[in-house]
Amino acid sequence: MSVKQDRTGVRTPAQLEQKYNFGKTFSEMLGLINDNRDKVDKATSSLQDEITRTSTELSRTTEEVYVQAEKVTELADSVTTLSNEVEMKLDANAVNIAIKQEMANGVDRVETESGYRFDAEGLTISKSGEQMENKLDNTGMYVKRSGEEILTANNEGVAAVNLHAKTYLIIGEGEGRSRFEDYGYFRTGCFWVGG
Repeated sequence: MSVKQDRTGVRTPAQLEQKYNFGKTFSEMLGLINDNRDKVDKATSSLQDEITRTSTELSRTTEEVYVQAEKVTELADSVTTLSNEVEMKLDANAVNIAIKQEMANGVDRVETESGYRFDAEGLTISKSGEQMENKLDNTGMYVKRSGEEILTANNEGVAAVNLHAKTYLIIGEGEGRSRFEDYGYFRTGCFWVGG
């Protein structure tokens, strides 16, 4: 072996100890290396265990997120279905059926928080603290303001207090009709409309 090939010029453990003297013998150095290797192996094993544990927890969390997302989707579908059912029940026939079903169950009066009352007297719309009260039954429609009847529409005709026609007031039928309307400033015109 030439000098170029053996750069250390050291051939035996004793020569190594002499050349690289760290205050420890070669066998002591090998022992330290082995101890450090064991520590590195333990740290590596511990790190691998931690990675495995974290991966497992992450998998569980991901599964829980998917389960929660499915529950949210199911809840949204339920809300949509319920919304569609409510829309289907909001026609006049469904309200009538619902009222008949409640009446069949022994309920003879239905009242809402917004002031609607269905009972043997008909439909009454009135809220406490408000001036207006509306009543609708099989005889007609009656509107009261502060207890005074201001509009009645029944089989005898229409009676109103303080009637305001915005454009025309037409009286009569057929060819003998007349029409009242605004006619200039502070004037009213009455016109015969017919053949």
